[in-house]
Amino acid sequence: NLTYSKPYKWNEKIDANYNGVYVISLSPDPTKNLAIDEIDVSTDAFIRWLKEAPNLEIDNIKVSNIEQVKTYLNKFWHKSENIIYIGESTSKTNPIQKRINQYYIHKVGQKGPHTGGYWVKLLSCLDDLYIYFAKCSNPREMEFKMILRFSELLSGNRLFEIDNLAINFPFANSKVDLFKKNSIKNHINTNKRKERNGS
Repeated sequence: NLTYSKPYKWNEKIDANYNGVYVISLSPDPTKNLAIDEIDVSTDAFIRWLKEAPNLEIDNIKVSNIEQVKTYLNKFWHKSENIIYIGESTSKTNPIQKRINQYYIHKVGQKGPHTGGYWVKLLSCLDDLYIYFAKCSNPREMEFKMILRFSELLSGNRLFEIDNLAINFPFANSKVDLFKKNSIKNHINTNKRKERNGS
């Protein structure tokens, strides 16, 4: 029952100086489900990721080629669905427009400013994505409800009938009180600020 915005193209400036929820989608039309069968991973994003996280592992195997990432992420891809991430902005100092801009500028492998949903930043179709947002007074609760409803609709079952709820989260949502189990390790850099006197 939220009033949502028009679709904004990825990297388009957003005017939303308030808190609320947002959705990242493949579709420029909220009435049309423009889904794709599988994803491709951006070569540039992959190279940057390995540079930031050289000890990256998937299934306990050190990542050395892009096909490892593509094959693994496609296990979580919902080919019948266009919504790939649901997020929220709660902080008074971090309204929707600032939170989404943090997503735009985030580099995969870095610790911030928007580590959540970083799988989106690996997609070769990144520039073809769309963002919708809505103002609300309880963004965290609303985000949680939206993800649970997404899981119900995707699985075709009611919540208490779903055996593995997290596997039915949108593609890039890795947690919302529950964690989506995955075997990606060392995905962000371990750089620490150097202390004085070389210690």
